[in-house]
Amino acid sequence: MKRTRWVCEFEKPQTSPNSLSPSTTVLSPYVTVGCLSARTFWWRLADVYQGKKHSDPPVSLHGQLLWREFFYTASVGIPNFNKMVGNPVCTQIDWDTNSEYLAAWREARTGFPFIDAIMTQLRQEGWIHHLARHAVACFLTRGDLWINWEEGQKVFEDLLLDGDWALNAGNWQWLSASTFFHQYFRVYSPVAFGKKTDKNGDYIKKYLPLLKKFPAQYIYEPWKAPGSVQQAAGCIVGKDYPHPIVQHELISKKNIQRMKSAYAKRSSDKTDSPTKKQGVKRKGPSVVDMMKKKEKRKKSPSS
Repeated sequence: MKRTRWVCEFEKPQTSPNSLSPSTTVLSPYVTVGCLSARTFWWRLADVYQGKKHSDPPVSLHGQLLWREFFYTASVGIPNFNKMVGNPVCTQIDWDTNSEYLAAWREARTGFPFIDAIMTQLRQEGWIHHLARHAVACFLTRGDLWINWEEGQKVFEDLLLDGDWALNAGNWQWLSASTFFHQYFRVYSPVAFGKKTDKNGDYIKKYLPLLKKFPAQYIYEPWKAPGSVQQAAGCIVGKDYPHPIVQHELISKKNIQRMKSAYAKRSSDKTDSPTKKQGVKRKGPSVVDMMKKKEKRKKSPSS
């Protein structure tokens, strides 16, 4: 908690998925295995926030703990939470079965350096930034490969040091736009997204050293480099590094239409369901509101 300004200004979406120095706390493995109590972390953050201007949930560090509780709560209340079939909140999608695509994604052989660098870091270190998780999850599912999110869930469960059953299942459903998040038309580009925070491709060069001699112009798309550039870099695409396994620009548009059809079918099924009932919405206090009230009670002097 020595970096008080950083703690107060922390906003998760503003952190970098391909920073060589972690731009988050990297405390998730310690919280997951119980070395750091989530409650202790919450109240230590509250102490730092006291009397200072600070970011708020859902993007603050307090917000990250609340996301944890959100998925824990969902996993208890939703049947078959880690599966598509039998999960009442999960959109039923006719995913493809493609063992070659799945293996290429898992083993960092997709031909997209940004994706392969992320999967290499995951295999070597057991941790990747949350936005990097977003990128590879979208690529595997609705973005490019159209493979069931359950397959990605299994790989993350095997490789992540901070693997947590509820968070893993919940985030895979979210990132595949199966539930929680429904803007399926927002797709992460396996090329453009990484460039936003690392134009030179330093992250790629670290985890895929066979590409380190490519100029920044081609580091995210080595297949576009002229033969002379590939030879100078000592890496021939198709021989030393694979060609892209899909054409992102084409397949992502096709998959958006497939998601649109799946959503339309879900809406139709809900409308036609004979068991559908109209309920009364009741707005209760949010978790954030309850926590703030608890803080006030803790600070107020006893009468």
